[in-house]
Amino acid sequence: MKKFIFPAAVLTLMVSGFSHAGVIISDTTACMTESVQITAITPVFPAGDNIVPADTAIDSTSCLGFIVDPSNDWGEDPDPNKGGLGDGLLNGEYSKDGYFIPGEQFLTNEDDSMVNLDGLGEADDPGWIRLGGFEVDEDNWNFQYDSIGDYNLGSVIDMSFNNDGTWSLAVDPAAIAFATAALGRPSVFDHLAFVLKGPNKDKEAGSWAIYDFNFHDLIDDGWDVSLGDTAYTFEGKWDTDLFVNDNALSHMSVWAHDPPAESTSVPEPSTLAIFALSLIGLASRRFKKH
Repeated sequence: MKKFIFPAAVLTLMVSGFSHAGVIISDTTACMTESVQITAITPVFPAGDNIVPADTAIDSTSCLGFIVDPSNDWGEDPDPNKGGLGDGLLNGEYSKDGYFIPGEQFLTNEDDSMVNLDGLGEADDPGWIRLGGFEVDEDNWNFQYDSIGDYNLGSVIDMSFNNDGTWSLAVDPAAIAFATAALGRPSVFDHLAFVLKGPNKDKEAGSWAIYDFNFHDLIDDGWDVSLGDTAYTFEGKWDTDLFVNDNALSHMSVWAHDPPAESTSVPEPSTLAIFALSLIGLASRRFKKH
């Protein structure tokens, strides 16, 4: 069983006068990294075969939860959604009760880095971009896409998260120019995170958790993922038995981490543009059907 403690968060909240101390984790349950998995990583530019063998799945590299206090996630409307400190759940935004998740919570690999959005001082912006999410309305699982500033991600992203326990993420090739224009710089996505929230019928059932895929960790573990010169499509699955009360999912969201391009060893702008897509997928069968 894992228990997560944030001494820095506690200190900050005490100094700020809040009565709550960071994110409180349930004493009786803990998240399991195998609850959200990747089952396919297929290079599409250049084209190639799925690098995940049949009957094999890649567990998320870390998770945070189950969180029951507060019983609901927050920071679901980041604006301008460019990864700035305090702009969104994973970027250290405070809840109305004074809770927060440190922006560096999942940036644990030595190759991870924060972002310097204003170009001044130190890099202190977490760099998480919210791709979108949805509220479950009976059998309605339609993903709603976020924007980066004035750029709506729905024009280039095709995300599915299904009640049969599968998910997929694909991005149109036009996203290369899109991401560069929206963020004002070449984009380098190296994390993919899922926030899953249970029902609200009681406090225990209303718990939620975050599952992160750190692609630096996957590379360190021997997965042949090329960061910088290859674009991929992703497919996966999630555990539909995560929550009690008929295993109901209340809502979910998907985030990608966008570190500064200068932190990579890839110098060419064209290659960096390709990498903008490589960790959020490109040109799935869904786009081909269109």
